[in-house]
Amino acid sequence: MIYQALASNDLVELRRISNLFYRVSGMYQRVCDYFAYLYRYDWYVVPEVYSDNISEEKVLTDFSKILNYLDSSYLKKLFGEIALEIIKNGCYYGYLVENNDSLVIQPLPVDFCRSRYFVGSNPAVEFNMRFFDTIPNIQYRMKVLKLFPEEFSKGYMLYKQGKLIDTDNNGVSFSNNGWYLLDPKNTVKFNFKGSDIPIFVNSIPTMLDLDAA
Repeated sequence: MIYQALASNDLVELRRISNLFYRVSGMYQRVCDYFAYLYRYDWYVVPEVYSDNISEEKVLTDFSKILNYLDSSYLKKLFGEIALEIIKNGCYYGYLVENNDSLVIQPLPVDFCRSRYFVGSNPAVEFNMRFFDTIPNIQYRMKVLKLFPEEFSKGYMLYKQGKLIDTDNNGVSFSNNGWYLLDPKNTVKFNFKGSDIPIFVNSIPTMLDLDAA
């Protein structure tokens, strides 16, 4: 199965296999964890004052606000988790949630995301609203939908009304297949070297051969 998925570049299957081996293979899990947290994700703030008319008290106040904002964001934990998701799944999709006290990025299910366009050098993220239909209980589905930013409720309503029109790379139109382009200002996508293939999935056949030996 792994050989077929590698040959056909089946991203969904490769992610499934990668996450399966992360759960059952101590060797694969250790490699993923090691590289995800190899970088320390340290940070520091360097204040710059551009005017002599600004009081020292204001500089210190603003500096304190920035430090509190970054401290409350738990950047080491956040970046380590993002790196681990990239290693296991090949990429990471997230949505920036407005918060004045800290940086909040809501992770998005990778199998229901795609990126075909760019805004400058940043990928634009499309989300498939069919994700919410995977929750069979309607009341619970609405509760989950409310956990997402308001833009997702708008996209889901358009999907239910049959108003989402999609096109493939050849310009062929598809009616209401669920894809909705999110606001690029609020979305992020990270991967390694422009590839969405799980980074260490190619090592799994060798691990299987090692176990057999």
